[in-house]
Amino acid sequence: MPERILTRLKNSLPKSWKICFLSALLVGLIAHLYKITGWIPNWDSLVFRYDAQNMLGLGRWFLPVVCGISSFYDLPFINGLLAILFHGLGAVCIVKLFDIRKSVPAALLGGVVASFPTVTSLLMYNYVADGYAISFFFACLAAVYFAKGKWKGFIAGAVLLALSSGIYQAYVSVTVTLLLLYFAEQLIFGKQETGAVFVRSLKVAFAGLCGMLLYYGVLLLMLKLTGTELLEYQGIQDTSSAAGFDIGASLYVILHAFAGFFFDFSKGMQLFPVLNIVIFGLTVLGYILGAVKHRAGKPWYKLALSAVYVLLFPVGASVLALINPSIDYHNLMKMGYCTVYIAFILLYERLECSKEKFQTIACWLVFGVSILLALNQIVIANVSYHKAQMAYEKSFGALIRIADRIEQTEGAEDCERILIIGHLTDSESYSVTLPPEITGVTDSYILRYDDEVVRQSVVTSALNDYCGKEYRFVAGEEKKALLSKEDVQEMKPWPAKDSVSVSDNVIIVKLGAERE
Repeated sequence: MPERILTRLKNSLPKSWKICFLSALLVGLIAHLYKITGWIPNWDSLVFRYDAQNMLGLGRWFLPVVCGISSFYDLPFINGLLAILFHGLGAVCIVKLFDIRKSVPAALLGGVVASFPTVTSLLMYNYVADGYAISFFFACLAAVYFAKGKWKGFIAGAVLLALSSGIYQAYVSVTVTLLLLYFAEQLIFGKQETGAVFVRSLKVAFAGLCGMLLYYGVLLLMLKLTGTELLEYQGIQDTSSAAGFDIGASLYVILHAFAGFFFDFSKGMQLFPVLNIVIFGLTVLGYILGAVKHRAGKPWYKLALSAVYVLLFPVGASVLALINPSIDYHNLMKMGYCTVYIAFILLYERLECSKEKFQTIACWLVFGVSILLALNQIVIANVSYHKAQMAYEKSFGALIRIADRIEQTEGAEDCERILIIGHLTDSESYSVTLPPEITGVTDSYILRYDDEVVRQSVVTSALNDYCGKEYRFVAGEEKKALLSKEDVQEMKPWPAKDSVSVSDNVIIVKLGAERE
């Protein structure tokens, strides 16, 4: 009977798992309730309000399957709640991976994961939030199976890694960083011999490579069967072929992105980078003390190998940039960075000291700083959603004015096609006054430029949905031909009187300079 199964399941689950999941759910709702209880779109949401998520051209062959669970509509509450739940399940996998048994670190881990800034960016792309959250869950579960060190675990981990990458490739960094931390921990706090850990890590690396080859093999098969080509978006073509490989440039991008996320003081003395300095300092100190505590009978190369795993962490956190240095490693791709905070929280469980007073102080430090971190991440999320709401309302007002101007333009009533030139001022920027930079949020308009690479026109989609139009946007060679016409070139940008015109039975709206 279902009742018996559910009762056995409840009784068999470790307490730390339950606490972690409930903490992730509670903190996730506090952080993201603003977003999931209302329609707060960004530019992509205006295009993908309903979309089958057929992103095969971007290498995401499994995305339509997982997004189909919640329908292909951008449903704020359903998609958002599923995203929080699957991040909670991912956090439980992390508790399992590191064998966390105490309630406090389990609760802290769930809360920090669910409120991490990348989750905020993810929910700004709510139409894929549930799918990407499943990708995160698969990435964490893959790390658990890889860490088992048995061939069945390697196979399961490889399949899960392939599925995770088939949803969103960037989450491979979550698996990599978790395993790097896992092996470093085994060497510093565990009882594993150096040779055994090293050989095991090589086996895991090979299994992970097999998982990525499986992902790539399925991708090539799907591309061939459907006659689809990879789009030149974020260097997908170069990444898949490793054509842009440049180790020096890649390391620069990796280190610049890593430092920029944690230590960005460009917006002044903010709490987020200050907390990160404290967390990095305490984490390094804690792991050094752990290494000293457990150094008896251990050769120096055990500590050296653990240092190698730690130094590889920034590379693992931005592993796609290692293949293609031209990639824009934005916040939506940085969930692997959360492992830094996991390493810090683990100190609550791992640190042992003969002096009870010292251990008490250490636990209170981890507890207090982690609570402050989670609270700050909650604030960052809510500020971001507030900014997004203001940008949406500002853009909606501009959209109504554009639609009104079109209706007042002679000949526009007979046109079915529209050409959007340029974009409104500052609509390209990602910006909030709090670091880190939250991808998907802008202080200005969300009526962005036409993107022919992914075949979307934000303004056209918004006019059709919000103003009852049925326009088809002009692109390609026809767009180039219209842009070359003298009368089009002489048009002034919005809101000038001649920023809207009709030419060759096409409505022309000039919002700004054409994107190069």
